[in-house]
Amino acid sequence: MTAGGNCQTFSSSTVISYSNTGDGAPKVYQETSEMRSAPGGIRETRRTVRDSDSGLEQMSIGHHIRDRAHILQRSRNHRTGDQEERQDYINLDESEAAAFDDEWRRETSRFRQQRPLEFRRHEASGGGGRRAEGPPRLAIQGPEDSPSRQSRRYDW
Repeated sequence: MTAGGNCQTFSSSTVISYSNTGDGAPKVYQETSEMRSAPGGIRETRRTVRDSDSGLEQMSIGHHIRDRAHILQRSRNHRTGDQEERQDYINLDESEAAAFDDEWRRETSRFRQQRPLEFRRHEASGGGGRRAEGPPRLAIQGPEDSPSRQSRRYDW
């Protein structure tokens, strides 16, 4: 899919671990990692970690253009009260950071959606272009919208 180099990708991964032995508060560990990419070697990476056992919360966001990157990482520990913020520069000097951030915003603005997706109503056949009554429907119906599948839906 990326061989032509003219596509956008999104990848996400989440791990959650929960344990409760009955003696005290439950222990929860959660880690999430996301990566978005666009043509021209543009990438955004995000990573979060929460660990109730150690009290650590950590977050990082990286903006990448080909071999250059600006990565911001923040962490805090709820048990100790320690907070830290760190910025890493890959193939950049700290003095070039503002110009790089401007370039990244300019490059990514070409790929941002300018307006939200719109749902079209399903047009009634033979209605002279009039719209059908009822709730909005997607222009292409999936198998779950067919009348034979209606009885299989669950209302929670």
